Amino acid sequence: MTSSLTQAQQGPLHFLAHVICARDSTPTPSRDSTPMSSSSSSSCHLPSSSQTPFQGVAILHIPCKNTEAISDTEKRPLKRSNSSNQISNADTHFVPFIRHKSGGRSRKSAEVNLKGRTQMRVRRQELLQKATKIKSLDNSPANEHQLLVLRMVYDEITMYPCESWMVLIAIIIRRAHKQVKNWFSNERQKNRKGESTIVETTDGDKVRLRTSALSTCQEWSDSFMEEVLMIYNFRLLRNSRSSDDA
Repeated sequence: MTSSLTQAQQGPLHFLAHVICARDSTPTPSRDSTPMSSSSSSSCHLPSSSQTPFQGVAILHIPCKNTEAISDTEKRPLKRSNSSNQISNADTHFVPFIRHKSGGRSRKSAEVNLKGRTQMRVRRQELLQKATKIKSLDNSPANEHQLLVLRMVYDEITMYPCESWMVLIAIIIRRAHKQVKNWFSNERQKNRKGESTIVETTDGDKVRLRTSALSTCQEWSDSFMEEVLMIYNFRLLRNSRSSDDA
C-alpha cells in the first residue's frame, strides 16, 4: 500500500485508517491561494492612502522635516563619545555564570534521558517475562485472528520487527514469543517482497520499516507500535462478535 501523505507524525488511528481504507489523500487547493500579480513598474514608491489596496493597514511613512525650515537653534554640533564596546573588568564575572547555567541545563537533560532509558529497559524486561509465560502448543498453526494481526504487521509495518515489538505482538495475540519469531522467519523465506528502509526509532532501535509505514508516520516507538496493535486487535474482535451475533 502506497500513500502520498507525508507528515511529521500521525497517530495510530491515522495509520490504521490508511491500512484499512487504502485511500490516497490529495491536498485541496486553498481558496485564498490566488497568484499575486507582479507590478510592471520598475520604480518603487509608497502608495497614497487612496491608492493602497490594504485599507486597514497603516503606511509607516514618516515625512522628513524640511532642512530649510530648521532654525539655527535646532542645529547642535555632534559630540564625540568616549564610550567603547569593550567589556570592562567589572562585567567579566557574568560570563562564567552564564556558562555554568547552560552546563546545568545540559546535565539536567542528560539525567532525564538516562531516567527514561532506565524505565524503558525495566518495562521491556517486565513485558518479556509476561510474554514467556504464554504457552502454546508446539507446531500449532496460528488461528485466523492471530494470523490477521501478524499479516498486518508483516505487510504494512515491517518484515523485521525488533525484539520488543515481537514481545508486544505475542502478548496482544496471546501466542508464544518463540512462535511469533518463527512465524516472521518462515514468512521471510516464503515472501520477501516490498521495499524497506532502515530507520532508528525514538527508543534507539534500528528497524527496517515499510515505505507505507514511513509515509504515514515518521517517528515509531514501542508505545506507538503497542497502540497500533491494540486498536487493530480490538477492531478484529469487534467485527468477529458482530458477525457471530448476526
